[in-house]
Amino acid sequence: MTEPTPFWKGKKVCVTGGRGFLGSRVMDRLDRLGAEAVSCSRRSGCDLKDLQQGLKFFRQHRPEIVVNCAAHQGGIAYQSRYPADTYYDNLLMGANTMEAARLAGVAKYVNIVAGCAYPGEPEGGRLREDQFEAGPMHPSVENYGMTKRAAVMQARCYARQHGFKGISVVLINLYGPGEHFHPDRSHALAALLKKFYDAKRSGAEKVVLWGSGRPVREWLFVEDAAEGILRAAERYEKPEPINVATGQGHTIAELAEMIREIIGYGGRIEYDASRPDGALRKTGEITRMQAELDWRPRTPIREGIRKTLAWLEAHYDQAVAAEG
Repeated sequence: MTEPTPFWKGKKVCVTGGRGFLGSRVMDRLDRLGAEAVSCSRRSGCDLKDLQQGLKFFRQHRPEIVVNCAAHQGGIAYQSRYPADTYYDNLLMGANTMEAARLAGVAKYVNIVAGCAYPGEPEGGRLREDQFEAGPMHPSVENYGMTKRAAVMQARCYARQHGFKGISVVLINLYGPGEHFHPDRSHALAALLKKFYDAKRSGAEKVVLWGSGRPVREWLFVEDAAEGILRAAERYEKPEPINVATGQGHTIAELAEMIREIIGYGGRIEYDASRPDGALRKTGEITRMQAELDWRPRTPIREGIRKTLAWLEAHYDQAVAAEG
């Protein structure tokens, strides 16, 4: 693992969605690296669904690099309830943010792409960049995933016609402090953590989990994701996607046992096999990441879960709120 370079010192960077779960970590890291970073979001008075608002913001702040962390999304329950809003908002934000960056003369644009944009049934259970569009996405996330595939295609087209430098960084299953824990907004690891935490607090005799517990998934700690994104922004130059991932998976059963042990829950775990498992394996291929970035995520999953649990305990009411 090489040490940080002076690349970011004094660099003007805009992080869209810079106050969100991921974007705030990117902002924090840029600050530590000495960059001049600014957040762009509705909270800062800029609606990125509107091309003119985004263009005005970029022309005012003149960033050299834009990292697009802006998104309107949640867990499967949220996307099932608001499929049209999720699709429309993310399609507009992605297209207009990149176009605004191009028109404003931004030197490099970093697409943040969710792993759900990969085929829902990947060959061999591995999410490989050269098979990014090789099959349909899982129906539960295709509304969001399709907007991310569109953003990757937009970066390719802009490179061909305009010589615009845009890269697409694919993240697989983020977790960490600051995540959503409301049932409608949370993702799988956060949902599991909350379920066991609540069971311990209430003295519940058992925790019931969907499916068989056999599916294998990988989990990327949000601080590692921020580091990997900036590593890619500094080193990666190609329009084809690049995974930022651990490449290592755990079964849901292994993850549940790990969380139970860390929380100290003494009840039993039951699996509802009538509920679907989804694909049996989904882990990211990291060959391109290692070759291009000379980097790997550094946070062991147990350490990441402990940090996430500590944050949940300290911010429980905020964490489980529907908004935030």
